[in-house]
Amino acid sequence: MDPEPRRRAALAAAGRAPFDLVISRVRLVNVFTGEIYPAHIGVTAGLIAAVLPGDGPVPDGAQLVEGDGRYAVPGLIDSHLHVESSMVLPPAFAAAIVPRGILTIIADPHEIANVMGFDGMRLFVEAGRGLPLDCFWQVPSCVPASPLETSGAAIGPDEVEELLSWPEMIALGEVMDFPGVIAQSGRTADILSRAVALGTVIEGHAPNLSGRELAAYVTAGVNSDHTLVTPELALERLRAGVTLQLQLKSLAPKTLEVAEAFAKSLNLCLVTDDVLPDDLESTGHLDHILRTAVKRGLSPVEAIRAVTLSPARRMRLYDRGAIAPGMVAHIVLTPSLGEFRAEEVFHRGQLVARDGRLVTALPEFSVPEEALRTVRLAPPGPDAFVVAVERPGSTARVRVMALSDRNTYTAAEQHEIPVAEGRLQWEGAGLCLAAVFERHGRAGTRGLGLLRNALERGAVASTWAHDSHNLLVIGRSAGDMAAAARWAVENGGGMAAVLDGTVIAAVHLPVGGIVSPRSVAEVAAEVRRFREALGRLGFHHPIPFMALGALTLAVSPELKVTDKGLVDVQRGQIVDLFVA
Repeated sequence: MDPEPRRRAALAAAGRAPFDLVISRVRLVNVFTGEIYPAHIGVTAGLIAAVLPGDGPVPDGAQLVEGDGRYAVPGLIDSHLHVESSMVLPPAFAAAIVPRGILTIIADPHEIANVMGFDGMRLFVEAGRGLPLDCFWQVPSCVPASPLETSGAAIGPDEVEELLSWPEMIALGEVMDFPGVIAQSGRTADILSRAVALGTVIEGHAPNLSGRELAAYVTAGVNSDHTLVTPELALERLRAGVTLQLQLKSLAPKTLEVAEAFAKSLNLCLVTDDVLPDDLESTGHLDHILRTAVKRGLSPVEAIRAVTLSPARRMRLYDRGAIAPGMVAHIVLTPSLGEFRAEEVFHRGQLVARDGRLVTALPEFSVPEEALRTVRLAPPGPDAFVVAVERPGSTARVRVMALSDRNTYTAAEQHEIPVAEGRLQWEGAGLCLAAVFERHGRAGTRGLGLLRNALERGAVASTWAHDSHNLLVIGRSAGDMAAAARWAVENGGGMAAVLDGTVIAAVHLPVGGIVSPRSVAEVAAEVRRFREALGRLGFHHPIPFMALGALTLAVSPELKVTDKGLVDVQRGQIVDLFVA
């Protein structure tokens, strides 16, 4: 850091110069001590120079903002998220979240990296510069997430080591290949060992890991987890020194009770992970997680700490996360901690948002042309959805993914399906066909699976399909599936819903096939219409986009499908669609 701003701030703190900004008469939330007390805040050169007693005189400053007894809290910090899940680029993302009081993110760009590799990461880093949002990044450890899929790029141990030298890269992104970590073999183990040797922060992804497997995972160097946890799993992780990163799905009252009782203000963070654009617009982002946690029993100060000081300390960003001398002047004024709403937001001492609106200009950003040309396959026709059967008999026993009606998990089932003229008669079996086409121009592979508890009619195609973002097509008829796939390919990526051969809704995502260059509000409008279309197709899941998008996630239990075929996640291998 340039020493001159700190020198100027020190002089103002000592009373030898006026402050640049004074925010008077606030109720300061001290995340170090857990206290709330009256204060005046003095800011100089983008730093908090001093916090003075609120019962004393208002100090001199070039600018005065009246706190009016509102709470002053540090700018919120999200330490585990994927910007791409909001389907926009960093400038549009900043415009949506900064007015909500979020001023620092540490994002894992593994979605765009799985499509475009270094170029995609460079695109997001450059797009994140000069914003009223401090964007830090994690080096993806999972490109691809699994060897059982084909991504648009591959980032191995050497590339990880190089990327960790970029100044914006401050952590290793979530280590999803937990079998590789536990076995201490293969690419993931090598990537992890490089990060450990460099002393970097390492993010975890450990769904349901427990006992000796969890011990092995943590011993190998991974010490956080953001996946769904029960109170029992939460306590086990806290006892093992693991930082709990609780997202919305883990905010059960009992889990929060355990977290507050045993985290001891050391290793509890609230995070978003994935927030879709219409949810962001309607309910919020990290601010929504904060409000929900308080509503479900977490004490307000502990909740504020979990989105400020705790993530800052975990990510070794020691210059932020609190309102105290020497800290970056990221300050949010709100009338309520429990019903947290950011009324005024200050980024490095400058007012950047008021009453839910950005009040500062964003820098221009142009999308590189190559980022708009990442769907590299011909539209698959109806014949691509024929499932040939080489075995004799009038029926065939097949593996089926049974989608949970609550989350993104799928159970492995077996069904008997009629066979006629050497073809599986899946269209009349009450199931969806799920087809995944490699779309990066690298392998030309196709994987097929069958799915229960999804669409009742029509078809959906999407190039937004975790984590390799190949072309996923799900449907009840080959004709509708071909029509949906054609739209996704011809529009350079996105989502299409088709009924009786007609596209009834679509989401345009031309950048890498996964994000839009438009605003959150514009994309949210398309996403809302797409949700309605899914309802018309008979799909009424509480998290429909993630449920469908995670069908290709080869590290999420239990049976998934990629361009290489059906994946038995626990065994970590491709299995045949047909049961012997």
